Amino acid sequence: MKPLQTQEQIDEMRRRLYDRGTALDHVKRHELSDKKVDVSRDWSSSSPNMRSNEPDPLKNVVVTENETLEEPVKPKRHYRSIILGVSVFIFAIVAIVSTLFLYFGGNQISNDNIQVSLSGPQFVGGGEIMSLQVTVDNKNSVPIQSATLILKYPEGTRSVGETPKNLYEERIPISDIAAGEVQTIPIQIAVFGEESTDKQIQTTIEYRVNGSNGMFYKDAEPLAFKISSSPLVLRIDNIEKVASGQVVDITITAVSNAPTPLTDLVISASYPTGFIFEKSDPAPVYGQNVWHIDKILPEEEVSIKLQGVTTGLTEETFRINFAIGPADPNNQYLVGANLAQGRADFTIERPFINVGISIDGKTGQVAVLPEGKSSSVKVDITNTLDETVYDMAVEVIPGGNALTEDSIIGGNGFYDSNRGTVRWEVSNNSSFDKVSPGDSRPLSFTVKPGPNRTTASYDLVVNVYARRVAETSAVETLIGTARAEAKYSATVKLGSQAASKSGPVPPKVGETSVYTITIAAEAGANDTANGVVETSLPLNIDWLNSYQAEGNVSFNTVSKKLQWNVGDIESGKRKELTFDVSIKPSTSQIGNSPVLINSQTIRANDRFTSELLQDSSPAVTTELSKEMGYEEGNGKVVK
Repeated sequence: MKPLQTQEQIDEMRRRLYDRGTALDHVKRHELSDKKVDVSRDWSSSSPNMRSNEPDPLKNVVVTENETLEEPVKPKRHYRSIILGVSVFIFAIVAIVSTLFLYFGGNQISNDNIQVSLSGPQFVGGGEIMSLQVTVDNKNSVPIQSATLILKYPEGTRSVGETPKNLYEERIPISDIAAGEVQTIPIQIAVFGEESTDKQIQTTIEYRVNGSNGMFYKDAEPLAFKISSSPLVLRIDNIEKVASGQVVDITITAVSNAPTPLTDLVISASYPTGFIFEKSDPAPVYGQNVWHIDKILPEEEVSIKLQGVTTGLTEETFRINFAIGPADPNNQYLVGANLAQGRADFTIERPFINVGISIDGKTGQVAVLPEGKSSSVKVDITNTLDETVYDMAVEVIPGGNALTEDSIIGGNGFYDSNRGTVRWEVSNNSSFDKVSPGDSRPLSFTVKPGPNRTTASYDLVVNVYARRVAETSAVETLIGTARAEAKYSATVKLGSQAASKSGPVPPKVGETSVYTITIAAEAGANDTANGVVETSLPLNIDWLNSYQAEGNVSFNTVSKKLQWNVGDIESGKRKELTFDVSIKPSTSQIGNSPVLINSQTIRANDRFTSELLQDSSPAVTTELSKEMGYEEGNGKVVK
């Protein structure tokens, strides 16, 4: 077809293209041949097997719209299938060989090839030496490196040696273990605990392998054992039913079952809120609840007698727990491991007899009295039972460092200086023959303290005995008890004086005189704490800011108030403050002794009784003491 070159040709072509009646020329279609043709392997235009004068079977092939051109059939490549099959076969062989290698133990780092076992006795006496053996078997074909044995012990485990210590977790390095090597590690420990207590030890080995930075672990089966016996038995003896305010006695007895002496033992007690410690024999080594036993021989008994006061509501119960064991190496006042435990149980019953005590009209557990003051003690006994009691007897047992043999004045009771008691009974008080329900019996006596001493006090224990049936053969029993204590509060004293430092004496009008003031604070029989002295300077007195003191001193130049923080003062000791002031008298002061410092006050706390102590000292004037060699009237201002 010739190319369209003019507009007329284009228009003629468009007309024939859109003309419905125009007949299309039939195009002859060429058929494709099934004859195989060698396709060239390079970019040449013809196959090397084709003769040059043969026509190209694909040349001038025209495809009509009703025919499709079939793709030429490519030749099959069988070598690819062969390569794929060989690869699959090789992979299968490698997988089978690897599996067999792993299955039959060829793996060099298998955790299953490491065996760890811990062996030891299943029963051991508390505190006895326990011998253990850890076995590590490396069945791998390569060594394991940096192996460490880790043992986790139960509570109460201690090391064996001259300086035993508590053990909780122990790490024992065992270095490398060669392929096929078996190592055995012996271990000795001492396990403390109560009889029939189950315990357990856990074992783990920690290791590395060559070419890896990771840490691997293998656990052994835990070793379970039981404490078959305890080297100590702790017995607690006490009465179980008590009245509120009653003094109770508790006996703690430690009995040794060990074949060898036990040393460095600690007994500790845990008191509830309803128990007040009074005293013990022997005395505690720490606080009020820790006792120490240096040594206890086989089958030997060591006893501690403990006394206290029970307080609480009716039917209330409480318990005191006791424990004994070797002292903790890190704290000698703690039980390192319990060898035995005990307890004392109490139940508060309704009091049979109500016992009331007042000291100088003060009721309660503790009465604070002025230092050296005699006190009047009153005891009221009331029968709270629904039945009558007979042949009642009341015994008061005084004690304390404030008392001497002459301190108790019996009143209507009999004071027995040999036994140190005041007693009332039917023989000296006929009203004690029978006390009906609700009846009361008042008693009284006087306590006169001895010489003043540090932390002076006294205590009173009142016991009431009676028979609850009207039979002479009936046993007299304790049916009521009470306790009270009196503490003597100390005193604090304050004193001051002036001395001339420079200037005329007596002072003269218009001339400056300088005086040194000394203030002294002194503690009485008890130590004092938080002492503070306060005073001020008059209008015409100047503070020279020159002072010496035990404690801190502050002066307000506006209000002219002076404060001295004395702090603590030991019993019988004193602290002093000295400072300088000046005065330039005026004519209005002629014939008078001007005040250099106003009255002073001190307040402090008694460390023993916690009472607030106070004292004061009068103002200091220019009148100096005659003991300094001055004549009377040396402080009056002259012209």
